[in-house]
Amino acid sequence: MATTKPTFLAQPAVKCVRVYRNGDPFYAGRKFVINERQISTFEAFLKEVTNGLEAPFGAVRNIYTPQQGHRVFQLEELDTGKQYVAGGKERFKKLE
Repeated sequence: MATTKPTFLAQPAVKCVRVYRNGDPFYAGRKFVINERQISTFEAFLKEVTNGLEAPFGAVRNIYTPQQGHRVFQLEELDTGKQYVAGGKERFKKLE
C-alpha cells in the first residue's frame, strides 16, 4: 500500500485589527479578529464593529485610517496589526 500525504485545504485569511471610536481620545480601542468564514463582507465587519464598540453615534458606517483619515471601502484594504477609526455618518475627526 502506498502512503499518501494528507492534503491541507487553504486556510482562510485571518486579520487582527484594533478599532477606535471617532473623536474619542479616552477610548482604548478594541481588537477585532476578521475571519473569512465568519465575516465575509465589509458590511458584516461594520455590523461586528457596531456591536463591539457600543458607539455613542449609533451604527458604524465608515472605517478610517488614523493618520490621514482615508476611508476604507473593502476588507482587503485592512492590514493585520494596524489601527483604524470607526465613525458613523460624521466626518473623520483628527485628534491632536
